[in-house]
Amino acid sequence: MGAFTQALGESFHSLPAPVQAFHSAGNRRYTGLADITRSRSPYGALILKLAGFPPAGSAAPVTVTVEETATAELWTRNFSGHLTRSSIRFTGTHGIIEERLGPLTLRMQLSASPRGLHYGILSASIFGIKAPRFLLPKSDTWETADSAGDFHFSVTATAFLAGRLIHYQGALKPL
Repeated sequence: MGAFTQALGESFHSLPAPVQAFHSAGNRRYTGLADITRSRSPYGALILKLAGFPPAGSAAPVTVTVEETATAELWTRNFSGHLTRSSIRFTGTHGIIEERLGPLTLRMQLSASPRGLHYGILSASIFGIKAPRFLLPKSDTWETADSAGDFHFSVTATAFLAGRLIHYQGALKPL
């Protein structure tokens, strides 16, 4: 069973069908296009580099590959040849997952509804050091579906002193 189905339990079934399919158990691969804007502040650029986020781009080809292991989902996001890798696992607490992006670890609260899946950041650490609350990044991240049944994503992260770190959005279809 995948990290998201475990974390969401019965509320997983309230998600739009394309979002459920994207997070269903097993290995999967999706492709599409994404628009990416990044922070221009030195502090923001450092955070994005440490986490391995992609460079800015418009209509950038993206492929998302998810490999399921016994303990986690290994995500590889390929944005025009730039790889962003992470490991996502269910924490054992309803609605909460943990994602590791290089030295950055995010603990996130998932909220499922017929509109889609929302991610909120509960805590963050870098190199194992927990970020104080005032430095905690904020996320406005959604996964939704359009009327044609396509999977859409919108990821926005902001941080103290850096403002908006990154925003990327697009649509994906299964391969």
